[in-house]
Amino acid sequence: MKFDWKNRRVRRAVFVVAHLAVLATVFGFVILPIREFFADRDARIAEQQGQLARLEGVASQEANVRAMARHVDAEMQKGEFLVGASEGLISAELQARLKGFAEQAGAHVRSAQNLPAKTAGQLKYSGIRVEINGNIQALRKAIHGIEGARPYLFITGANMKLALPAGRPNSSEEPALQAQLDVFTPMQIEGHSP
Repeated sequence: MKFDWKNRRVRRAVFVVAHLAVLATVFGFVILPIREFFADRDARIAEQQGQLARLEGVASQEANVRAMARHVDAEMQKGEFLVGASEGLISAELQARLKGFAEQAGAHVRSAQNLPAKTAGQLKYSGIRVEINGNIQALRKAIHGIEGARPYLFITGANMKLALPAGRPNSSEEPALQAQLDVFTPMQIEGHSP
C-alpha cells in the first residue's frame, strides 16, 4: 500500500499518529517516572513525619523521666532499701528486724533461715523464711508491722497452721498459730547503685 502524501487526510492521519506516539513516549519515559518519584518522596516524608511525631512524644516525656529518676534517688535517701557492706550483713539486718516486729507484737520467732536472693529488673532482693508462733492478734500485729515497714518488706509466701497447746487439747486458752513467712526486701550493697 502506497501513501499518497499529496492527500491531506493521509498527512493529517500520519501527523496525528506521530504526535500521539511522541506524547505516549514522553508520558511513559518522563511524566510517569516523575510522578512515581514524587509519590515515593511523599510517602517517605509521611513516614518520617510519623517517626518525628513519635520521637517528639518520647522527648516530651523527658521532664517526667527526670522527675521519676529524682524520685527514685529521693526514695533511696529515705531508706527504701536495706543498705549494707555485704549480702550477709543485709540478711542479718533483715532477720533482726523481723525478730523485732514479732517480739513487739507479742509473738515468738522459732527459726529463721536465709532464702536465695532474687533479682527483678535492676533490683536485688534479700529474703528470709521466718517461723513465728503466737496468738491470732500477735501474728496480725507482726504481719501488719512487717508490711508497713520501711525499708519495704514484702511477704511473698505464707503458711499458717494451728499450734495445739501441749498436754491440754481442750484448753480454753486462745489458740496459738504457727506462721511461716517468706519475707523479701530490696537491698543495696554500699558503694553500688541498685
